[in-house]
Amino acid sequence: MSATFVVSLVQALAALACLASAYMLWRGQAAAPSRALVIAGLGTAAAHMLASTPGIIDPAGIWLVTALRNLVWLALIRALFAADGRHASLRPVEPLLVALALAELLQVPLAVMAGIFSDPVAFSLMAKVSAIFHLLFAIGILVLVHNLYGGAGPQQRPRIKWMAGALVVAWGTELNVFAASYLWGELPVAMELLRASAWAVAAFFLWLDGRQSGAREFSPSRTVTFQSLSLIVIALYLFALFTIDGAVTGDDPGLGIVGRFGAVVFAVAIGALLASRNLRAWLRDMIVRNLFRHRYDYREEWLRLSATVGANSAPAEQRAVQALADIMDSPGGFLLSPGDEGAFELSAHWHWPTLDVPATGLSEPLARIIGHDGAAIELDAVRGGHQPFGGHHLPEWLLSTERAWLLVPLQVDGRTTGVIVLARPAYSRALDWEDHDLLRIVGQQLAAHLSQNQAQKALLESARFEEFNRRMAFVMHDIKNLASQFGLLVSNAERHIEKPAFRADMLVTLRKATERLESLLGRLSSYGANGVGKPVPVAPLDAVHSALKSELASGLVEIGHGGGATMLGDREALETVLKHLVRNAIEASEPGQKVEIHFPGTDRMAGVAIVDSGSGMTPEFLRAGLFKPFVSTKNNGFGIGAYEARELVRAMGGRLEVESRVGAGSRFVIWLPRAADLADEDRKVA
Repeated sequence: MSATFVVSLVQALAALACLASAYMLWRGQAAAPSRALVIAGLGTAAAHMLASTPGIIDPAGIWLVTALRNLVWLALIRALFAADGRHASLRPVEPLLVALALAELLQVPLAVMAGIFSDPVAFSLMAKVSAIFHLLFAIGILVLVHNLYGGAGPQQRPRIKWMAGALVVAWGTELNVFAASYLWGELPVAMELLRASAWAVAAFFLWLDGRQSGAREFSPSRTVTFQSLSLIVIALYLFALFTIDGAVTGDDPGLGIVGRFGAVVFAVAIGALLASRNLRAWLRDMIVRNLFRHRYDYREEWLRLSATVGANSAPAEQRAVQALADIMDSPGGFLLSPGDEGAFELSAHWHWPTLDVPATGLSEPLARIIGHDGAAIELDAVRGGHQPFGGHHLPEWLLSTERAWLLVPLQVDGRTTGVIVLARPAYSRALDWEDHDLLRIVGQQLAAHLSQNQAQKALLESARFEEFNRRMAFVMHDIKNLASQFGLLVSNAERHIEKPAFRADMLVTLRKATERLESLLGRLSSYGANGVGKPVPVAPLDAVHSALKSELASGLVEIGHGGGATMLGDREALETVLKHLVRNAIEASEPGQKVEIHFPGTDRMAGVAIVDSGSGMTPEFLRAGLFKPFVSTKNNGFGIGAYEARELVRAMGGRLEVESRVGAGSRFVIWLPRAADLADEDRKVA
């Protein structure tokens, strides 16, 4: 029995051990979350054992297979750091991980150069460089394993002992193999046998590690799993390619060229198949069904659902359709929501531009039956004759739309808020219990979200109507005052209409009243902005003279000291507040008593004070009645003037203060920001 045969046999047995361990991990009942990456590592190790069999492929091809195997194990070790719960450990070791990956990727240009330069001396030099890179990789792996095990807590170490043992046995042996390859060029038979035995022992340790149910928290994402399995496929493909090419080339150089050309054609065909959405969807479904306990990664699905629903890139209804379609890998969908008459109508669609839905998509009784238990309905089953709707039937427009695949009711609090119809995915399959449970839960979540969104819209609409009604109350209050002014004007006209001076004064009064009415209409149309415009510098003394021209002329108002500070506000709103407060002060004062106006100020605020010596107000009325809408002490009052004055001052960024004592009078102060202070703040920001 020759040494070559013994080495080949032992390596084949080691590859079989790796594959057997991977198979048992795959079929194991206790599905450890880390088994997908472990299976990938064992698969590449088996491929490397078979490729290392003497005479199978050339040495440069073995460099590539080794690099592929090493990268898979590097990905597994990186995942172990995160799975151990010590994510911070990834930060200091991240540069080492990148350096090791780069060292293995450099095997590709080495293999290409080995194929170009056939000189034995040059090839020997490149072989030593390749061995050095592999040697550095093995050292780095052992350093990472030491860091992983040494940094683990006392409770975690027993959980990773078999994994750490397998890594130490495998890569400790690889360290010696690469060192011997660098020193001697060719490996002794004993070293080949030692390497095969070490990987068989490592496979056994990994099988023991996989039997620990729930012993270690490690949850690789499905993306990592698919990438790892892709590496196994690539490894097997390269092994088959190199084996066939080597076998054909050994017999006839011409056939070697034909084999290489056929391999390229085969690779293109495989790439075309992998580019097919149907094939990729089928592979994904097969992998998830066989490698994972659950079909869905619920954490990732829920995070994606929350991100899609919470985004502001589209209307809420469209985002709900997109969120459900993403979970089911559907390329599009649409939402039917109840209309004013109760029937369900099209309210949103996502990636379904050719959709043709009639005015009444679903009748209200049928929608109520569909949402009775919240279960999703597969339309293909309904097309095949299954009718779970009693005496009702799905509309013909929906059944005739072949793209329509799934009907998902959205139900919350015992009522159906909508029905989502999903488009057929690239690979459609029969739904199982897990699909139905997830669709029911997601449907309830989307129904709650849409109901909340509709309630919020209703509240916003109600708030806008409330603001409009409040503006209308303010305007009606001012119209009442104008009506009183018109009544007084008509009464005086009956006695003084023949006097030219009266007629001239009457025209001025009518012109001002007309301007006032137009201003009131403008305020009513700007109810969304609280009835005030953008703050501008206003001289309070000028505003007082403009708003109280008639009161000043008749001697009812007396202006005190101050008034030089400029305040920020809306001049028209400020004049309205002044008219309200001064008119109330005059009505509260005895005949012949004047209302005084002063201009107090602070470092940041400028004020206008209206002081009267009238009857005053009680503390109870100040606290609970003064600024209460529709509460008035006047027989014909609306009770809205003081409330409107306070709201207008607040809308301008100020405040309205009031002091009053029964029998001593009242003092109202309008405080607004100083214009100079705002200019200083703007300069500081700039």
